[in-house]
Amino acid sequence: MKSSTKWLVLILILVLVYLGWKYLWPGGDGGEAQKRAEDPGLIVDRVWIDSKPDKYTDYVHAALFLEYAPMGIFQKASAYHAILEVFEYKRKGHKVRTHFPQTDKSRKFSYKITECDDLPPFDLCLTLSKNPWGGPKRYFGLRDPDRESQLLGDLRAEIEARSSGLLLGAE
Repeated sequence: MKSSTKWLVLILILVLVYLGWKYLWPGGDGGEAQKRAEDPGLIVDRVWIDSKPDKYTDYVHAALFLEYAPMGIFQKASAYHAILEVFEYKRKGHKVRTHFPQTDKSRKFSYKITECDDLPPFDLCLTLSKNPWGGPKRYFGLRDPDRESQLLGDLRAEIEARSSGLLLGAE
């Protein structure tokens, strides 16, 4: 066998081993991710958060992409402080181009939405290739919009109850 043929066979074997590990071996990241990949359209009209706060001073990053108007919001907020920026976007499949009118900056990124249970009760994960606003690259959301509305309403009521308790306690 010629030396060039040996190298070609060796490279072919390595590629096959890699593909077998990635897509067939339990625990190989490609097989699971492929099975759980979701429709990229799920990014719109859904609140995406990076964590649940433990204290009023904990910051939470959030993102919202609106479908009816190609605009969205990135936000970093605690109970006492909030920073947000509105952006315009164009989406094609798993790719997004954003424009931030305030700073006149444009950014591109790709993303993947998968089913997950890393932060209950959220059942979707949004993973960004890079965050155009500079925040985290992983967010959590809910598939069911009615469940999302209920959860956000419950959270608002809890915050209002805590806030009134704080104000009443201050008197």
